[in-house]
Amino acid sequence: MNGLGPRAVLVPDLGDDLAVAIGALERLFLALRSAEEDGATLAPPLAGGAALAALRRLWRAVAPTQGRHGPPPAGRLYAHGGRPELVPLRLVDVDPVDVATLSAAAAALGRGANGAGPVRRALEESGGDPPGTDLVVAAAGFSGLLDLADTGESIVLRERLAAAGPGVDVVLSPVQESAYRATVERLTAMWPARRPGPPPPSGGGRRSPAGS
Repeated sequence: MNGLGPRAVLVPDLGDDLAVAIGALERLFLALRSAEEDGATLAPPLAGGAALAALRRLWRAVAPTQGRHGPPPAGRLYAHGGRPELVPLRLVDVDPVDVATLSAAAAALGRGANGAGPVRRALEESGGDPPGTDLVVAAAGFSGLLDLADTGESIVLRERLAAAGPGVDVVLSPVQESAYRATVERLTAMWPARRPGPPPPSGGGRRSPAGS
């Protein structure tokens, strides 16, 4: 146990974009674990599968908030007056130690990308979408998304969503809507690959998380 306990964070629904990146990161970490088993030396936290384990725990927590990658999430979110429907923000409990581990892994990947060792080879061979060194950005972006410092706006919004509880549609007050928009701007700045668009029509099917 880390002694800190979980931290409740706000996570935007980024559609399929985040799931694709997490799946690619998991494949990269698996390739590095295989290289280590074959005798390669890795820097912590890439060594010993620590980054892989942290990524998997974080994704298990976040996956239900993303697009079609889990069971139906909490209720819908609406602007003041009941429309339009807003891109969902969900409350997720994450372990700060796992977030720090993934952040350190992103830094280790960045250093390795500039070397000639197993990390660079794994990045070059990763292919897929996103390819190569984009995975360094993905690891840093995912950890940054979960480690954003609280502001007055994010606290207002988190308290509103927590008070509503899971499965309840929420209509924001003008003050809460302003807090929502400020918070979304900060969150999506951490994940610039795709800014979230309007939510899809309800009733679509759901499939299993990528990389699980």
